[in-house]
Amino acid sequence: MKNTALLKKHLLFIIIAVSMLVAPLFTNAYQLRILISAALAMIFAMSLNLLMGIGGTVSFGHAAFYSIGAYTTAVLWYHFKTPYSTNFIPVILITGLAGLLLSLPMSRITGRYVTIITLSFAEIVNLIIKNWDPVTLGQMGIVGIPSVNLFGHVLKDKREFFYLTMLFVILTYIIMNWLVDSKLGRNLRAISNDAIAAEAMGIKIFPYKVIVFTISAIFAGIAGSLYAHLMSYVEPATFNANLSFECISMVVIGGLGNFAGTMVGALFLKILPEYLRQFEFLFKYRMIAYGLVLVIVMWINHSIPGTKLKNAISTRISALFRKKSAEAEEV
Repeated sequence: MKNTALLKKHLLFIIIAVSMLVAPLFTNAYQLRILISAALAMIFAMSLNLLMGIGGTVSFGHAAFYSIGAYTTAVLWYHFKTPYSTNFIPVILITGLAGLLLSLPMSRITGRYVTIITLSFAEIVNLIIKNWDPVTLGQMGIVGIPSVNLFGHVLKDKREFFYLTMLFVILTYIIMNWLVDSKLGRNLRAISNDAIAAEAMGIKIFPYKVIVFTISAIFAGIAGSLYAHLMSYVEPATFNANLSFECISMVVIGGLGNFAGTMVGALFLKILPEYLRQFEFLFKYRMIAYGLVLVIVMWINHSIPGTKLKNAISTRISALFRKKSAEAEEV
């Protein structure tokens, strides 16, 4: 019974993971690159969902951690020629430290101030990247970043890179769900639902906020470091506010606290714009069409009218089956 419940809980994740793992057998180089981008987006979005869906804090500057991860691995390679396997620990430490620093003011504020501080933090990080020329090369960016080097083995084949990324996707999903089911996750949900009541029950809000921000930043940084090796190039304009808003959209579409749903949201938002490219009449307006589809999906799944619509459809289908069943019994 317990195994059945566990399978049901993670069924969507299993379907997505298996589908993604076999997809390279049926895709060309262009499609494989899109799948890699989608897999990176899954890690990035799941890291934000931990913060939003479990921690109850909406961050509008999550792209900052993504850029820190990307630039950490790029800068270390450029200045010291260190491989990915060597840079991995510094990426975790630096992005974790960045998350820790942001969590200090964030853990004590609510409301509109959260938006202001997270957006400001992302802008500060972007300005540092743009102007710290001796380290980040400023507006020029860093080019020629090689593929991932794992203890001497260079992933020259994009399929190898894809499977490495999927390994991180699976590990991220497992760790996130483990955190949610742990004491940390339970206390974070209590804080998210009612901070005053949680504090009255003896839950200390400050350390839990610090922990969730730090963990979230680390996973966003890991996704960013892989992105740098995928693109072989990093520059400040890539890590703007639009990246944060796209990540929030993935989380909202997939459902707050639903990590498998977030994976679906990442797939949807990465694949749909590319799919619309093939229609000539939509080529100039594909982003408008993409926006309309996004609004419709969110309306159906996350608004009160959408809930009524789903209930109405469900009721009509159930009534139809009852009618067919009654007719069969009469015959």
